[in-house]
Amino acid sequence: MSIDAHDMARTGPAPAPASPTRQAAVPTAVKRGLILFLVASAQLMCVLDATIANVMLPELRGDIGLSTAGLQWVMNIYVVLFGGLMLLGGRLTDVFARRNVLAVGLVLFVIGSLLAAAADTGGVLLTGRALQGIGAAGLSPAALSILVTTYPEPDQRAKALGIWGTVMGIGASLGTLLGGAITEVDWRLAFLINVPIGAALLAAIFVWIPRSAPTGPRPPADIAGALFGTLGLLSLVFGIVKAGTDGWDDSIALGTLAAAVVLLVVFVRVESTAKAPLLPLSLLRRKSVATGTTAQLIAAGLMLPSFFLLPQYMQMVLHYSPLEVGFAYIPTSLAMLGVSGAVPSLIAKYGPRVPYVTGTLMLAGVLVLMTNAPSDANYWSVLLPVTALLGVGLVLCLMTIPVVGTRDATERDAGTTSAVLNASTEIGGALALAVTATVVGSHLSHLTAHGTPTVTALTESFHRGFLVLSVWVALNLAIGLFAFDGRPGKDTATAPQS
Repeated sequence: MSIDAHDMARTGPAPAPASPTRQAAVPTAVKRGLILFLVASAQLMCVLDATIANVMLPELRGDIGLSTAGLQWVMNIYVVLFGGLMLLGGRLTDVFARRNVLAVGLVLFVIGSLLAAAADTGGVLLTGRALQGIGAAGLSPAALSILVTTYPEPDQRAKALGIWGTVMGIGASLGTLLGGAITEVDWRLAFLINVPIGAALLAAIFVWIPRSAPTGPRPPADIAGALFGTLGLLSLVFGIVKAGTDGWDDSIALGTLAAAVVLLVVFVRVESTAKAPLLPLSLLRRKSVATGTTAQLIAAGLMLPSFFLLPQYMQMVLHYSPLEVGFAYIPTSLAMLGVSGAVPSLIAKYGPRVPYVTGTLMLAGVLVLMTNAPSDANYWSVLLPVTALLGVGLVLCLMTIPVVGTRDATERDAGTTSAVLNASTEIGGALALAVTATVVGSHLSHLTAHGTPTVTALTESFHRGFLVLSVWVALNLAIGLFAFDGRPGKDTATAPQS
């Protein structure tokens, strides 16, 4: 997305028992480490490609002639399909072999990357991005469910999930760094690099990740649930991003959001009576899942807009090149790497509340700095503390959430639990990005229409966008203070049962 582009789920019966699975022996520590490396690397590809396009938009406009709306959908079509199909991908992970779903998702992602890299028209590029989103919707919940079932012990799972959360944050910052560096050479390399990496991961998956396939009869297919749930999520995410593109009074956006509400209401009704529901409603009664999902919605609503607004500010106000924008994000990645090793110990010692609240306060510091950033901001006095605080704040939040959200996940529902958490990332991020983009775009249009100089109008509009995110900071702080457990040695949430 770009600024000028705006001119930018009654609880039913308990789920039917899953079919028995053929359990492999508990992997050795070394093998579990390799599995963690593989699934984290697969997730890293998904996160990278959610942000890497941010700094290549001007080049896409000039190289293949994408329109303003087309530029917007280079990002949006990936987010819509990734978020909209996530629940279906998670259910497929629980019904079929996790490894197979991971492999199929990876293959689709690589094919989409190859198609995007070879694109000579906007239609081909958007088709490639769509395939990437579909692949990611299967790949991501399969990867997280493999991690959860590989580490059944709470302390070891917490450490592994900490690495997972770090990968999400670092992937977002690396997307900007790599996007900036690669764009200086050729934007196509940003997609092409996924092909050899994906091929290597695909080969390693079948060597190191054990097969875990159902041996008994599979549960009946919840076709109606799959239909209404998938269409509902697709409509919801599409409506959100459409509103961010064309305004919240756009008839298509409003109609799609209304359809999403109807579809999701029908989906809940279907799931309350289904013998093998796509989303067991009892899962949402777990305090861990409810709290983790809510926290993920809000935290993603801070992460994605920040990784959108900051590069735009650097490029459009400070006139940084794509490579300079990438280098400016190095402190974010370094801060994440430096702090990530201590977070599991903090959670074990103080409970999840302390790191989560501390991270939220650091993100609040980012907003304070950016709502006062001048049009000639100095890197060392403004951008360095902003990017460092952003890295530490995000890693403290993102490493804590999956520990809370997947604490009660079992072999039977690890995939669905993972999908719920991952879908909340895409939905929360898309909603916050649509709101902030709308506010920034509206304010920019208002100021320029009244003769405000361009640089001043841009600076004040970005101030307004970061100010809007203070609502997300307040919500995040409330979740940390009142829903997360503050007792040492606890990694569960204290939200009441619904």
